[in-house]
Amino acid sequence: MTGSYLAADGPAPGPSPERRAFALTSRDFLIAAFFHIRIVLLAGLIPLAIGVAAATFTKTQYTANSLLMVMVSREVSNTQNVTDSGPSVLSIEGLKQVESEVQILESADIIRTVIETIGSERLFPPSLLTYLRSLLSSRGDKMDRAIEEFRTRLRAEVLDGSNIVQVSFTHPDRDVAIEATNKLVETYLTRRRALMETPTASILLTEVARFSRELKATDAAIEAFKARIGIIDFAQDATLAANQVDTVVQRRLQIAERKVSVAGQLAEAERQLKALPATVFDFNQRADALDNDDDHNTLTRLLIERDRLAMLYAPNGAMMREINRKIETIRQQLATRGDRNYETSRDVRNPSIAYLNNMILNLRVEADALDRQESELADQQAKAERRLSELRAAETELVELTRRRDTLSDGYREYQRRATAAQIEEAASRERESNVRLVQDAGAAVTSRSLRLPYLGAGLLGAALFGVAAGAVASALRSTFIMPHEAERELELPMLGEFANQSRPDEAASRERELGNLAALLLEVEIDGHPLRVMQFIAAEKDEYLSALAQGIAAEITTQRGMRTLLVDLTVPPAVIAPDDIAVREKGGLNVAPTSTPLLWSAASTAGSPLLNVRVPSAEAERLMDELRAEFDAVIFCATAADAAAIGHRLDSIVDGNVLVIRAERTRKAAASALRDTISENSGVPLGFILVGRRYVLPDWLYRLS
Repeated sequence: MTGSYLAADGPAPGPSPERRAFALTSRDFLIAAFFHIRIVLLAGLIPLAIGVAAATFTKTQYTANSLLMVMVSREVSNTQNVTDSGPSVLSIEGLKQVESEVQILESADIIRTVIETIGSERLFPPSLLTYLRSLLSSRGDKMDRAIEEFRTRLRAEVLDGSNIVQVSFTHPDRDVAIEATNKLVETYLTRRRALMETPTASILLTEVARFSRELKATDAAIEAFKARIGIIDFAQDATLAANQVDTVVQRRLQIAERKVSVAGQLAEAERQLKALPATVFDFNQRADALDNDDDHNTLTRLLIERDRLAMLYAPNGAMMREINRKIETIRQQLATRGDRNYETSRDVRNPSIAYLNNMILNLRVEADALDRQESELADQQAKAERRLSELRAAETELVELTRRRDTLSDGYREYQRRATAAQIEEAASRERESNVRLVQDAGAAVTSRSLRLPYLGAGLLGAALFGVAAGAVASALRSTFIMPHEAERELELPMLGEFANQSRPDEAASRERELGNLAALLLEVEIDGHPLRVMQFIAAEKDEYLSALAQGIAAEITTQRGMRTLLVDLTVPPAVIAPDDIAVREKGGLNVAPTSTPLLWSAASTAGSPLLNVRVPSAEAERLMDELRAEFDAVIFCATAADAAAIGHRLDSIVDGNVLVIRAERTRKAAASALRDTISENSGVPLGFILVGRRYVLPDWLYRLS
């Protein structure tokens, strides 16, 4: 793994624009579900409890079915074709008659009679909901609510393609369902016999003849009046005349308004034409830059070359003096750029003069055309007003004649319809009383239906859906990391390894393997061709595994690689150094002392260290860090971003690389992202992260299956 070294004055790196694509697997969903198992179970228990409660308290509903056959009369009977080879077809009139019987059956008067006969308390036993509803409503609403409840349980429908009406009533009590259905059919037949009685209509035919004579006389008078005045349709002729007058008036107003506007525009255009200058200013340009001016780019290349020569030659060498002289010459050239100014000015012929001349010519032509158009519109207005006066004078007489004809026409149609209906009713009234026959009694076909199993199934399905939804919401709102790929996707950094996995056995050999792999990976990292030797382990907040991780890696580098290593742990309080302690030495602005492990040194005290002082210039900090590099083969810093003195971020840019330490299920995503961004803004190099304290939430057998 390689990284790129960024100079102190270079731009701070930001997050990569190309995010890695992670595919979600079934194991990821299972891990999220087991991590939020309490929320999933709680959300799933709610619909399950509702389904179980509904299945417990629901009752078996019994439906009693009765069949009625409507015998259609001969006028609307079922007929076959002449050869008797086709099927019997029920006419539209017959279907309407059957539907009307259904409407009578479901009428409120019949239902009220059935409820009063059987009893509202027996049909609808009182319950807690009924008691509460009665308290909140008036006494007159009880029968209305009973009728509505009866209609919800009642079902009357015409069977497809037949004249059979099926009447069904549903009730938890089987006997009550049968009794209510039989009583409804009985009450309907009684009510129907009373409705079919029709009065005679012999006087209607005489009134029809009288209205016919008067209507013919009125039609003849209207036709004679229209022929005399020259009217085809009065409403249309009056509308056309009024519209013509209004159109002419509107056009004259528009022309007058346009004439005023043209006169004003013409005067203003002539005035502006006299005031316009012959030429106008086009542009003026002033600049201090020339073509092929490469001073800044030359200065940048010289600065880069000086940085490269500084690593190869002494500061006072001939090459360094030569490059410094070139840089100074370029900077003097840039400093005198403000004295080199160039200016260009140009004037052109005024383009508005030609535009105004064309406008004045067009306005004069338009003014002459408007005068001619106004004269023609005056003649049209006079003709339209004369026609409108003629129609206004004839309106009163024509309206009176039309009103009389409409009255006679309405009366004629009404009496004609009523007379015809009366004749048909008188012929059919004798047959209608026996046209409905009872085919099936309610007690002969009773069906039952229970919703216990559907309620239980709905509860189980709702529990699954609610559990999945609750797990998804909890996982989306979770602000910590539980899996490595979550941290990689959020931070856009690679995972370097794990440490202190809680689901693995806490054995010394296992811990040594983890530390050995991490140390080997870090020592193989190269930054611009140079091996990683100065590194910082930094966490967003204090963690008990942070110091153990840094100490373990430092010990691994010392014991297994034989490298002289310095460990600077900034997460522990500064130690107090005795004045006569001869083992303590000052290296790179730090007081260091050897430990019990050979070749492993640690910071004896960090208080007052110029290397960790945020007010020390960057150049001085780099010099002190170079002293540590010269003294030790590897330097390991351990710090937290929650430090009030910001010591950890002081080291971001002067170390070779920074390793983020993420605590599983504890480090917040926002804090980890802010820590990564802070390191990049401080010109530091984030190498990746180490996940500590992770645990496996799935059982082993489920891990193997997924």
